[in-house]
Amino acid sequence: MNSIDLVQDICPAKPASASKKLKRKVEWILILMLLLGYVAVSLGQSGTDISFSAKSGFVPTIKDAIKFADLPEIKDTVKRIDNVKYGIASAPMFPKYEAQPITAAKMQNEPLPKLYHSLLKVGYGPLYNMPYGEFWIGNTRSRDVSYGAHLKHFSSTTHLKDVGYGGFSDNLISVFGKKMYKKHSLKGDFNYERNVVHYYGYDTSINHIKDNNYTKQRYQLFEPKLQLTSHYTDSTHMNHDIKLAYYNFQNLNREEENNIKLNANGNMFINKEKLNINFLTDFYNHRQSNDTVNDLILTINPSFEAHGDKWHADVGLGATIDNFKKSTRFYFYPQLNVNYDIYENMIVPYAGINGGLIKNSFRSLSRENPFVDTTIRYANTNNKYNAFVGLRGNLSSNTSYDAKVSYGQYDSMHYYVVDYNGPNQLYNHFNVLYDNTSLVTVSGQLKYQLKEKINLIAKGNYYLYKPKNLTRAYHKPDYDLTFSGIYNLQSKIILRADLVFMGKQWALTQVTDTAGNAVLKPKQLKGYADINLEVEYRYTKMLSFFVRFNNIANQRYYRWERYPSQRFNGMIGLTFVPF
Repeated sequence: MNSIDLVQDICPAKPASASKKLKRKVEWILILMLLLGYVAVSLGQSGTDISFSAKSGFVPTIKDAIKFADLPEIKDTVKRIDNVKYGIASAPMFPKYEAQPITAAKMQNEPLPKLYHSLLKVGYGPLYNMPYGEFWIGNTRSRDVSYGAHLKHFSSTTHLKDVGYGGFSDNLISVFGKKMYKKHSLKGDFNYERNVVHYYGYDTSINHIKDNNYTKQRYQLFEPKLQLTSHYTDSTHMNHDIKLAYYNFQNLNREEENNIKLNANGNMFINKEKLNINFLTDFYNHRQSNDTVNDLILTINPSFEAHGDKWHADVGLGATIDNFKKSTRFYFYPQLNVNYDIYENMIVPYAGINGGLIKNSFRSLSRENPFVDTTIRYANTNNKYNAFVGLRGNLSSNTSYDAKVSYGQYDSMHYYVVDYNGPNQLYNHFNVLYDNTSLVTVSGQLKYQLKEKINLIAKGNYYLYKPKNLTRAYHKPDYDLTFSGIYNLQSKIILRADLVFMGKQWALTQVTDTAGNAVLKPKQLKGYADINLEVEYRYTKMLSFFVRFNNIANQRYYRWERYPSQRFNGMIGLTFVPF
């Protein structure tokens, strides 16, 4: 150990600056001590003995040095993962999903509502002497069978001002039954209708008729129907719906129409596409006082349906054979319907094109206009095509809408005009004219439903007819609007309202020109509004009372030329559950 180590051991460690100063002092002391030692040696060598002795109780000692033997160590914070393996896991592009069966939810302590066997509704309108009665009867809840009957009577002995006796009578008897089997259901219906009208559209100031039977007309219908429907759950089976129907329709003049119709529809899935095949056989026999006409219509319509997450398409072709008056014609019609869901069924645009042959029969024409002539000139309407584009969707959970624009071409569209050339000088019968026509239709519908409390529906159509030869589209209104609403106040008071607005229409009427000759000239009939309101009070579940008001605006409007409507009228009645 050198002197420096000794000094460091005796003197405690100091800051760096102080340590340097101390080191310098120690160096000077050591130099001085060496000089003194050198002088002493020199003097001893010269014969002069100099001795010094010093006594002290201080005994210098050196402590052992304390050293740290630990080696430096670097700690890594990243954890090491052993047995790391790298690879590519493969999976099928279209995995097979197997649904796991779950237990069906069951409602506890909630009994089924009680069903009743029958319902009777009767009423009377005092202003036009209108008795009304309707009765329904059927079985209650059953797993495999249902049956029942419906009867109705509604009549009036009205005699409107300036026109003839306008009494009418509507009667209906309908019996139905349905049997459910394991994979099929069989349904049968029988309908009988007896409707009486009077040709009251004549001027009573010129023609005085005391016998009401002179203008009486009666339409009578017998119609049995049978339907067989399959209910296969396996998509590989072809489901079918077969309908067989017959009716006999006749009037007081012994004109009658017999119809046999077979409509068979089958569908099945091929992969993810659905194949539909529809086959129709429709045979008509028209027996009139002056002629007998047969008409056989055969139609086959195959189509494919495909869909994705957002879109749906239906593509097909219709082929029709029409053997009418010993002349056979072939027709082909396109069928295309596509739609795309842009956003969560709120905005769904759609478009398509279709067509078909429309049968104008004795039954269909007389139901549309009961004052049509007894000897009708028949012609079928050929809707060559009808192209459309629209937008539908849901504005909310309670509100839905639908708007559409279409354009169609029709050969032999029918129109009604008063018969001024027949033997009947009352001019109260209508003839049927046919003409090729183009038709543009703009339609819309808005529906709002709040549970069972409020139900509102608004519908409207605007029509633009362009006949090829006729100057006007006779008795075709240019627009119609319908508003219907039901309000249920705590299942005690039920309010029902119907508002019908019909636009202007044209009629072909007879006028006298300046030379005194009778000529036919178009005449515009005014539009009208028909407002109806009904209030029902449910006294109990089995008994309720109602009051109904018709034509609240008290308008005398004309749906058909020379045939005014009833003005304001009302009815009171009750609804009862006999058993």
